[in-house]
Amino acid sequence: MAAGEPNSLPRLGKKQKYVFVAYPYRIYNKNDYRKPYHEIAKAFSVTFVFADERISTLHILDKIRGHIRECEFGIYDITGWNPNVTLELGLALGLGEKAFIAFDPKKTELKEVPSDVQGIDRIQYDSFYSLGEQLTRLIGQEFPIQRRHEAQGQMEKLRQETLDLIAKAGLEGIGVSTIAEALGANVELIKVVVRPMVGKELFAKGKKRGTKYLLRENGIDFFPKKDQIIT
Repeated sequence: MAAGEPNSLPRLGKKQKYVFVAYPYRIYNKNDYRKPYHEIAKAFSVTFVFADERISTLHILDKIRGHIRECEFGIYDITGWNPNVTLELGLALGLGEKAFIAFDPKKTELKEVPSDVQGIDRIQYDSFYSLGEQLTRLIGQEFPIQRRHEAQGQMEKLRQETLDLIAKAGLEGIGVSTIAEALGANVELIKVVVRPMVGKELFAKGKKRGTKYLLRENGIDFFPKKDQIIT
């Protein structure tokens, strides 16, 4: 059974929509690394359980084991091939728990990764922005979007519905709250959908809470300033 496949063992005792996360906290700034996780947690109503403690005693090891067992799956960021993350990943695999690996190839020598780990489903990123994009795909795959109406709530469909609404708004533009209300979707989820399209399919006018989004059309080349990008 591949580590990214559904576990065939009973999932008793699992906390719904809980995801265990292990990452090399000595490599990354805590707030910077966790920002995309916090955004996605709001959008998908997911709880990420972070492994914050260095495994130095059996007590801490038992605590980590408990976190891994109670979560539906785990994300193990092996960037730099951190010993603590390696131990947590090995523990998860030994327990038969569902696991995904993540890494930044700029900071990770792939030849250091054992062949049995290379077969695990992975998230590969080169910035916190791309980490957020990859996490959005993974969480959307594992926990399909819950919508307040009965339309199928997959990300691509929601993205297209959002573009359609923005197109109808014309030069007036439309804000994320209005889009969320029209589509019966979570505001944070609409932010996740809109953010990657700014500077590509969309441009923004206004600032922060008053920002409205328009389609980029014939020759318009507008890239928003930092204070125009939704946060």
